[in-house]
Amino acid sequence: MDQQHEINMSKEQWKTRQTLIARARNPNDSQAWEEFTGYYASFIRMVLMQLHAPLDDLEDLSQIILVKLWQSLSTVELGRDHARFRTWLGKVIRNTFCTHCSKVASRKRRETNAAVADAVPPDIEDIIESEWRKHIIALVMERLHASFSGKAMHVFTMTLDGKSVDDIASALELTRDSVYVLRNRVQSRFRKEARQLRSYLEFYQ
Repeated sequence: MDQQHEINMSKEQWKTRQTLIARARNPNDSQAWEEFTGYYASFIRMVLMQLHAPLDDLEDLSQIILVKLWQSLSTVELGRDHARFRTWLGKVIRNTFCTHCSKVASRKRRETNAAVADAVPPDIEDIIESEWRKHIIALVMERLHASFSGKAMHVFTMTLDGKSVDDIASALELTRDSVYVLRNRVQSRFRKEARQLRSYLEFYQ
């Protein structure tokens, strides 16, 4: 099945299928792993960028992390709490990045005979939480654009940008009541899609 089709699965499928983490823990479910990679590869890359990983190393580091996840996901102890998985994911990213930084520093010390300190990454938990929220929002917005057309999405995105109802009504030539109706319709769908997507991607069972 096409990976993009998997990522754009319907909400009805989310309700009836195992969570992605539970499926990806099965080493024989290659389709689940491809879907897992589709969702998490870009997220891992964003976290690495926040850790100030060198741009030239981003792809290699992302692949190394995905391989480590694949090798360990079926055996690692995970609870029902989604925070457990994200905590473990953060440790894999952080340890991989620290190991890479140590190797780079050691190489520089050998080449220059100078004291080069290992890089110390910032608090990865805060980065994980922040980037994951952004990632979920981006995925949900993609789904909303496929479901809503015309001024409804314009109203919602302008609301997210902090525009007032009056400003939106004026810019889109709508009445205030129309702005409220369109905003509430998309906002309700946004919350529903976000809950379903987070449940599918974050929870083990």
